Amino acid sequence: MSVITYMDGTKKQMQENLWNEEARKPQKDPKKKPSSLWDLFLRALRFIKKNLHWKLLSLFVAVLIWVIIMNIDDPYITVTVPNVPVVSLNENVLQERGKISEIESGKTVTLTVHAPSSIAEKLTAQDFLAVADYRQMSLVYAVPIQVSLRKNSPYNKEDIDITIESREPEVMILTLENYTSETFRVDIQTNGEALEGYYVSDMVVTPNLVQISGSEKQIERIERVVVEINTSQVRKSFEREASIHAYDKNGYEIDEATIEIDTKEVSVNVTVMPVKKILLLITTQGEPAYGYECTRIQHVPTEIMIAGRAEDLEDIYSMTIPFDITMQSKDYGAKINIETYLDEYYEGKYVLVDEEKYVTVTAYIERLPSRDFKVNSANISVVGLAEGYDLIFTTKNDINIKVFGRQEELDKLTPQLLKLYVDVTDYEPGLYYVSVNSATEAFVTVSHGTIGIAIEEAVDTLVVDDGTGGMEPDPSEDEIEEGLQTKESEEEELPTE
Repeated sequence: MSVITYMDGTKKQMQENLWNEEARKPQKDPKKKPSSLWDLFLRALRFIKKNLHWKLLSLFVAVLIWVIIMNIDDPYITVTVPNVPVVSLNENVLQERGKISEIESGKTVTLTVHAPSSIAEKLTAQDFLAVADYRQMSLVYAVPIQVSLRKNSPYNKEDIDITIESREPEVMILTLENYTSETFRVDIQTNGEALEGYYVSDMVVTPNLVQISGSEKQIERIERVVVEINTSQVRKSFEREASIHAYDKNGYEIDEATIEIDTKEVSVNVTVMPVKKILLLITTQGEPAYGYECTRIQHVPTEIMIAGRAEDLEDIYSMTIPFDITMQSKDYGAKINIETYLDEYYEGKYVLVDEEKYVTVTAYIERLPSRDFKVNSANISVVGLAEGYDLIFTTKNDINIKVFGRQEELDKLTPQLLKLYVDVTDYEPGLYYVSVNSATEAFVTVSHGTIGIAIEEAVDTLVVDDGTGGMEPDPSEDEIEEGLQTKESEEEELPTE
């Protein structure tokens, strides 16, 4: 209570007046509620302002004590999070310039993270997102790496304080190369064998060509492009989708992240057929050289395994391949492609199952014993002489006929059994040397001899016996030689077709 002091007597009066004034004021009932919300607000405000500095100090001390307690119970620690993959952004800015990048370093980063121990020990590479934006690439092809906590990480919360203190490396280093594309054939690689008694006879991939793009260095590495199909224990044909893989010459798969394939998957149609084992036979074709014979044929393999439709396999038990030995005079060997013969002769009805696609054939050729026969025109018959013509043998001496064959056959032969003849079909009058042929039935080979003949027109005349028997004298040797030369000259002048 304020006290105002005046001269004597006045002081007391003032106090009494004040007391009287206080007494006249209406007294508040402590049990009575405030008349409005405004009164409550004013009372609260007066309470806050009263000793405000002490209240603020108390709050600060409470927070400090809480921080101390929390650090004692769950202290902050620094941990290392390795192998955080770096995601490349806006790579198309390089392709627009006809370039493509290859990452020399910076595919992953190692982070140093500061966080509460209860959280830090649980952090993994999957909780962080590292990106390298190619639009920020420097002149030395270095791209800054930015790292943040993933939004879907269970530790990305407001009440959890996680600080990324450092990253190593801080930049991604690139090597730029020319961007190129090339078309490759897709091959099929099977894994596993079909069920016993069945064979994967054909496989068709659609599409069978794909375009692969990337750096020149990566495209040059590609040796083959394949799809892998599991054919283990299959017995029916099927169709399946398969992924494409590219391999280098050493058989290592090329990282898909370094190349672009225009078609990720292709359709593979696999045909499965039953199999059957059949005999493989070889027969000779043609004749060996004169005086030689084929004594035997040897070939490997003698059996082959083929595949086909069940109804087609019922019709085949063996296959015979011809082997040409024409004019061979010594042992002769060759390899014959079995698949080629199957395709041509059976029109693709069967497929060779064996890995060995060739049959090795050897024909053993031996020289036959020979025997010389001296024969004259009396042992030679004439075939094909036109009516109205006469034929005269102008060779007076015996001719030599060499015959080849087994000794037992040669010993049986006589000039008559050789059945020698000359064929003059369509011959006109004139002088000729013609081949002497044989129609013998013996198992021998007869070499062709030659003999001179003269063909004349037959003349009907009255025969007067003058002591010569009505026969004109034989032409002299000079006349025969002159006639043969004339005939040869006429034949040389004839136009060739």
